[in-house]
Amino acid sequence: MPANPTKFLALASLLAAPPAFAAGGAGGEAPALPGSRLEVAMTLYAGGITMGRMDIDTTYRGTEYHAVSHMQTSGVVNAFWQAQIQATSSGRVAGKDFVPTLYDSFDTGRSGKRQQVSLSFEGGTPKLYADPVYATTGYEVKPEDIKNTLDPLSAVTFILSGIAGNVCGFTAPVFDGRRRYDVEMAKIKDLDIRMDNGLYQGKAVQCDVRYRQLAGFRPNVLKANESFPLIHAWIVRVPSSVAGRDYNVPVRVWADTKYGTLATLATSLKVDGQSPAGVKDVH
Repeated sequence: MPANPTKFLALASLLAAPPAFAAGGAGGEAPALPGSRLEVAMTLYAGGITMGRMDIDTTYRGTEYHAVSHMQTSGVVNAFWQAQIQATSSGRVAGKDFVPTLYDSFDTGRSGKRQQVSLSFEGGTPKLYADPVYATTGYEVKPEDIKNTLDPLSAVTFILSGIAGNVCGFTAPVFDGRRRYDVEMAKIKDLDIRMDNGLYQGKAVQCDVRYRQLAGFRPNVLKANESFPLIHAWIVRVPSSVAGRDYNVPVRVWADTKYGTLATLATSLKVDGQSPAGVKDVH
């Protein structure tokens, strides 16, 4: 284990759920599509050691979406830093954008301390509810800077949905209730991959993701003047049973840091209740 396991694992948990990959906003209404469901489970590694698990379950009904995610640390890491984070998000599809309506997250720490953060979106502007309430003095985010932003889970759901068409090439405005930041995603190359855990072998796109904080609290995993590490991702295009609804799934996400390599690997992938061709469940 590294010298600072708490920061190491806190940073790794951020990689387990990348904050955003696409901008929200107004657009033409997408045609109503039949229902579809995507389920992805991932394992979190730090320095090659299994440290936790995360799953995300997204459902689309016509022009509406709903997502549920759960992340929990496990094993030796619980001696240093224990967390269980559950989140839900819902909204609608508008053209090639997502427009969120409600986001809820519940974080339970090792000591049993709980934190709820909710964002309700009215006219494209998120309204924050936090229990317990936390001070923002000195870390204010201006109201005009959070308009037409995405909550973290809606952003992840957007990239999974494949609605934008391109796998990479987005700059995302995100507000998570504490921070306003942009996430920049760029395509690096097409490649053939073979995952070590046997889940998938075939075509993929490698993308790089950069996190740029603009206002609000600084993540407590970073020191002053320290940059968030460059994140890399292998993204696989997965067809669904619904015409016009193909998913973009990050099957491996990793970053090299001074604490070591942090990574998340997909271990299960189901579309409309079935494992797609070429994908094996390795739970």
